[in-house]
Amino acid sequence: MAGVTIGACQGCGACLLTCPVHAIRPTPAGLRVTDRCTGCLECLEICPVDAIRVDPEPRGER
Repeated sequence: MAGVTIGACQGCGACLLTCPVHAIRPTPAGLRVTDRCTGCLECLEICPVDAIRVDPEPRGER
């Protein structure tokens, strides 16, 4: 499965509320996507600033 990363986040929290498996967590450095992510991409659809990206490389193959 492709990984999801969060870049230029403005901190609106829309993705936190949208994620059905609560895979997005706040950290001191910003938001991060955990291994709970199922790849549904609902966060990508809801992000108003397009800060969420899909990494084409599957997790664990970097």
